[in-house]
Amino acid sequence: QERVALVAPVPDSPKPPRARVTMTLPLLDASRSVLFVASGASKASALQRILEGNEEVPLPAARVRPSSGRLRWLLDREAAKELRDPAGKGPGS
Repeated sequence: QERVALVAPVPDSPKPPRARVTMTLPLLDASRSVLFVASGASKASALQRILEGNEEVPLPAARVRPSSGRLRWLLDREAAKELRDPAGKGPGS
């Protein structure tokens, strides 16, 4: 939910490392290029929610919108298997 700081501490991350620093949406949105890489079937459901979902509270990756940069997704077939337009022929591709 950070709106100002470019990085933020995460003292109690559920995944290792327990204490870490993370990039925030303001930093990602100010980037010239953002690349998300996802592979494997275990990512398919989350990717469908991120790329095609219309959730009231979207997942963080769904909120990344570079103001003057490019946002790209690099997915393998298994990660993209639940997408309606996995070939990237839809809007914004």
